[in-house]
Amino acid sequence: MLIDPPHGSPPPKWAVTLVNAANARNRARGSREDFAMSDLEAAWEKCGGCCAISGMPFNFLVVGDGQARHPFAPSLDRIDRHKPYQRDNVRLVTSIANFAMNAWGEEPLRQLATALHEKLGDRTPLAKRGVSDSNLDDIATTDAERVDTDGGIVPLPHRPDLYRPILDLLRDGPRSSREIENALAERFGITAMMRRALLRNGCPAWRNHVAWALVDLSRDSRGTDGIERIESKRAPDGGSMGIYRLVRGSPVPSLPSVGVPGSGTVTPEVPPA
Repeated sequence: MLIDPPHGSPPPKWAVTLVNAANARNRARGSREDFAMSDLEAAWEKCGGCCAISGMPFNFLVVGDGQARHPFAPSLDRIDRHKPYQRDNVRLVTSIANFAMNAWGEEPLRQLATALHEKLGDRTPLAKRGVSDSNLDDIATTDAERVDTDGGIVPLPHRPDLYRPILDLLRDGPRSSREIENALAERFGITAMMRRALLRNGCPAWRNHVAWALVDLSRDSRGTDGIERIESKRAPDGGSMGIYRLVRGSPVPSLPSVGVPGSGTVTPEVPPA
């Protein structure tokens, strides 16, 4: 089923969800930029109510039984991830396109689409019935890193989005990795369910995500030399936790910057040496 445009009064639920999510992410990144419904309407007009990447009409077709059940639902993609959600930096794309671009960028997606069309030719759209807008859960998403966990696909903030908040937290003095993990979870709206989600090796996905962000910023060959791990302590909930501080006399690193690959797992609270 096709979806209602965002121009209604009141706007459809999917549009309200996207605007609220964009503003929440802007605030979490320390930006005061306001993303308004009129900005979403402008994005809709620009793409003609179809995915800006594929040209497919948006719909709420239900596929599968996991958390990511709406591959063709509208999703807000930042053209430049280093900038906030604002009118000239967003485009509306299908969730399936956004998932792929978040992991690998736009060019690999285009290569796959070309190869699939050469092999299979034109395909008839799936005819499964979708849900109505009034029955939607929060399926319309902003761009994020999608992580496969025991609880399904969990959308986490891009790692570079964590850098500035981590540095801000450490300006007042050393913090444990658990404190950093908790503060970032509150700031980015990471729910209890998302924090309980485990990777296949049993590591909490959110903890692993934060641990890699700490590696990205750390004083080693893979980091930006902005922070350092000064000691390890036993964590209140078991295991160990690192104590981090800003590197004295070191300028604040130019952000965003990534020192390690986008995938992988680190031992919780113990970034690789």
